[in-house]
Amino acid sequence: MLIIDKYAYTNSLSEKNPYLKTTFSILLLILSMIIENISFEITIIILMSLIILLTSKMCISEYLKLISIPFIFMVMSIIAIIVNISTDTNDMIKYITFTNIYIGISKTGVLSSIKIFSRSLACLSSVYFLILTTPFNQLILVLKKLHIPDNIIEISMLIYRFIFIFLEEVSEIHKSQEIRLGYMGIRNSYNSLGLLINMLYKRMIKRYEDMSISLDMKLFNGKFYI
Repeated sequence: MLIIDKYAYTNSLSEKNPYLKTTFSILLLILSMIIENISFEITIIILMSLIILLTSKMCISEYLKLISIPFIFMVMSIIAIIVNISTDTNDMIKYITFTNIYIGISKTGVLSSIKIFSRSLACLSSVYFLILTTPFNQLILVLKKLHIPDNIIEISMLIYRFIFIFLEEVSEIHKSQEIRLGYMGIRNSYNSLGLLINMLYKRMIKRYEDMSISLDMKLFNGKFYI
């Protein structure tokens, strides 16, 4: 089970009204994007993080691990904003010269990156509140209440299902390779990684065929009744 899914089902708010949780999360998400106030965004980050940690009884290290994945992409984006290329040094804090061009850190870039970083974390914490307190079956109810087309809901459900199948297959193949010392040394690691990808593709196709046969046996008519 994914750690997100685990806490979504065991969270003390998991049985609460999903419509209220979704409305609350989306409202904070919109406010984080509209209101350009760092203090307000920091308040949302702290508030959402405290609610998540207290209701899920999640360790801070686990929560930070969840945030670290999108955090890496956020940092990469911020670096691109901070670093500036210009022919003028008036706005530069630190720079290096390359012919008549200056490459360095600009004051405007630093201020913009701080605003974007705080806004991104506020939005991220609002989204995490929803996915860590609302099981997927409740999210399906919310989507149906919003009159989202059935095709989109079905696709979302299948993607959600195949994520678990994918991770399960990866885990089984990787454990089998580790038992056989498949990752001892760089050369063996590359060979094992190639075999893992090859076997994973074949197993996923087999799982898909099994699911298709299972649906045909149940007289599947092309529509999931959710």
